[in-house]
Amino acid sequence: MECKESRGQIVLPVLYKVKPKHVRKLKGAFGKAYKSCKDKFEKEVEQQGPLALKKAVDLRVFESEKFADGHEGELVNELVEIILREQQHDLPPDLPENLVAIEDCVAEVMELVDLARPDTRIIGIWGMGGIGKTTLATIIYKKLFDKFQCRSSRQDIREEINRKGVEHVQSLLISEITKSPPHSVHKSDIGIAMIRSSCENKKVLILLDDVDRRDHLDKLIGGCNFGSGSSLLKEKDRIEWEETLKKLRNAPNETVQEKLRISYDTLTSEVQQMFLDIACFFIGTDKTNVTYFWADLKFFPIAGLRILINRSLIKIDDENRFRMHDQLRDLGKVIACPADKKPWDCSRLWDKEKVMRVLRRQVENENIEALRLDQRGSKEFMRRESFKKMPNLKFLHVKDVDFGGDFEESLTELRWLEWEGCHDSLEMTKLVIPDLFGVHYDRVRGVSENWRGWSSIKMERLKVVNLSRCLKLKSNPNLSTFENLRSLILKGCANLKEIDHSIQYAERLLLLNLSGCRSLKMLPEQLGKLEHLEELVVDKTRIKEIPSCIGSLKNLKRLSAQWDWESKHLSLKKIPSSIGKLGELVELNLSGTRIKELPESIGKLNKLKILKIQGCEIERIPSSIGKLQSLQELDASSCRKLKGRILLDKGGLSFLKTLDLQCTKISGLPENLDQLSSLEHLQLDECEELESLPKPPFSLKFLGLTGRSKELPSLSHRKHLQTLQLFICDSLQSIPSLSRLKHLQELYLCDCGSLQSIPSLSRLKHLQKFWLWDCVSLQEIPKLPSCIRILDVNKCPKVERFPNQKDLEFLSELGLSACNGLKKLDGLESLKSLRKLCLYLSFDEKVDHLHVIEGLEKLGSLEWVDISWRKHIQVLDLSKSEHLTWLNVRDCKSLVEIRCPSKFLRFDRSGCESLKKLPDFFY
Repeated sequence: MECKESRGQIVLPVLYKVKPKHVRKLKGAFGKAYKSCKDKFEKEVEQQGPLALKKAVDLRVFESEKFADGHEGELVNELVEIILREQQHDLPPDLPENLVAIEDCVAEVMELVDLARPDTRIIGIWGMGGIGKTTLATIIYKKLFDKFQCRSSRQDIREEINRKGVEHVQSLLISEITKSPPHSVHKSDIGIAMIRSSCENKKVLILLDDVDRRDHLDKLIGGCNFGSGSSLLKEKDRIEWEETLKKLRNAPNETVQEKLRISYDTLTSEVQQMFLDIACFFIGTDKTNVTYFWADLKFFPIAGLRILINRSLIKIDDENRFRMHDQLRDLGKVIACPADKKPWDCSRLWDKEKVMRVLRRQVENENIEALRLDQRGSKEFMRRESFKKMPNLKFLHVKDVDFGGDFEESLTELRWLEWEGCHDSLEMTKLVIPDLFGVHYDRVRGVSENWRGWSSIKMERLKVVNLSRCLKLKSNPNLSTFENLRSLILKGCANLKEIDHSIQYAERLLLLNLSGCRSLKMLPEQLGKLEHLEELVVDKTRIKEIPSCIGSLKNLKRLSAQWDWESKHLSLKKIPSSIGKLGELVELNLSGTRIKELPESIGKLNKLKILKIQGCEIERIPSSIGKLQSLQELDASSCRKLKGRILLDKGGLSFLKTLDLQCTKISGLPENLDQLSSLEHLQLDECEELESLPKPPFSLKFLGLTGRSKELPSLSHRKHLQTLQLFICDSLQSIPSLSRLKHLQELYLCDCGSLQSIPSLSRLKHLQKFWLWDCVSLQEIPKLPSCIRILDVNKCPKVERFPNQKDLEFLSELGLSACNGLKKLDGLESLKSLRKLCLYLSFDEKVDHLHVIEGLEKLGSLEWVDISWRKHIQVLDLSKSEHLTWLNVRDCKSLVEIRCPSKFLRFDRSGCESLKKLPDFFY
């Protein structure tokens, strides 16, 4: 009964020719038998036995004399059926073999489950079809199922509901939770009530596989009052999928695409077309410009992209460009142009040979709507006849292709033209593209501001003009008729010297990118008339000063003027105080410029989220930055003239997540640092003037520190801290206990010359990596947790031995390099996962106390071993290391014999003057 109450185990009381009342009151023959054995009971049984018997007969009791009119065989059959049913509930499902890179995902979800928490956890696993959501959820269920009183695992919820209705699934769920035969549920409302009643105040584990509608979820677990510690796993579309996709590369192509197509087939026709466009043409392309293309085709790109992202079919990177996994790209191309289909029957073409077959074919091709042609190295011109047969062509991307001749009545439906790298002579005539809204001329040497080809385009339609790396451009084209222009990209136009005053007429311009225009020295005042401008990029230009008219750009969200450090002398020197009027500004990047001070008005940028001044020449940070309500990232790293104490006004920075001040000369931080409740990343490496660190906030996940302080502030309650780096803390003598940092994953201690000891790390159950470099006073390595994977100790001369722990079964990399005080290395035989072992000394080191490496001969997982310059090791026994690929024994003067089972890729034995015995395969 104790197991039932504490672990939720099942009790089936069977009374064989005994009445319940006799058991309850210890009467009759049962009572006499119980009392006659009483002296044999342990004291605890004697005290609690009668109460346990009463509780047992209060359950469902099987009386042999009453069940099936006393037919004992029927009773046995019933008990067997119940037990088998219970085992079916409790047995975890089978899992595929050879799972790849699943451990990290499992650990992440298990952390979310957190059985110690008193509340109910509902965890969703989201990802594209076939990615492994069910497998991941099943592994979690297998780990957890024996820790819950009630549990249920229901597969294929969507299909079950579509075939048999939600009421049927409700009945199955009730059956598994209550461990009773299924009962019919006629109405979903009644089903919800029954589920709610079944789960009332019970510790419940439920796995619902493939739930794609919120109302279905509500009808299965809505309003349930689960007991403390309950968990629900539901899976549909999205946990970080990159690692799991890697394993799909090993599967047969057809199987992979079959899996991936699950998500594609559920898309609407319009969203499918967007997916195919990205797969075939737009990977690495700016999202905004492509959005205009789809909008012109009467698609709804914003909603469509949201669907594709939510289904993990595409990603948008930090530069706003489309990204897609290779397997998904290949799927899209197979769908767009199957191998068994003639190229002229496809809607999209990108393969050079197929494109040329179509262009040379003298038959009209109405199917082709998008085409890419790369003719690098070809002398061939494309003429009208090639394209006149494609009346529905809307997208054309050509690379190193020259055009010539009469193009009358060709490309009339074209919406998007990308033209990369052609010769000076642009010999097309009579080309008119009335519906073109996007042009991308990259390295087209004949294009200048006076190019006659502009007359072929209806300027009023143009929304995107990209003239990147057009070296003949000295100014932008006259924009007086570009009334719908949204993006003007002049990136890398190295000879561009001015922005024409006609820029003021592009009133709807959202993006102006002048990055890499190294001849451009100033911006015109007319820039201030672009009231809709959202993004201004002047990276790597010779502009010395941002004009004050910048304050008129009321909708500007991003301003970037960064420079490379090696060319810093050419960079921006000043920004105006009017920048404080940019109420919509979200990102300001001035990294690598010569700016010496920021105006106090910067504190008025209430929507600013990102401020980057890395490598600038500023000497102080304006105190008004402390008022910024939305700031999430402040990067002032490598501002080597920044010094003194950082003083910030109070009232803001409640959303600040990243503060990077490394490589500065600051001496102090704000005393209210612990009040920055969102701060996760604090980087103070190489701040050698830093005198002390105030108490950091509880939210901190990363702390990198260099300073003069002899001790650290207490970190005991920083339970979110994942990475702790202490670099060049020469005065640091001790480290406070780290045992409460339960999420710490990485610990770096480098150049802490006064540090003599480190507290035990054995309770850090998530610690993966531990680096100890140049801690010259450290005498021993602390006790390590069993989860550690990488231990790298380098130049710690007073460390004499490696801690002989038999529980380091996950340790894969062990480094004890340049530790000339190491006297004993034993216990290696317990390191079953060890792949890399580094024990080398410095080439000029004269002291070496290590004579034997014990346990090495029992390791079978080693791949990489380096013991170079070790002076006393005579025998290196690697006889079980069948996977060894790299061995360095250079200048091991005493080494006589090497034992290993097979040849490896790299072997350095130079300077081993005593080496006499090698395996036969070396000869």
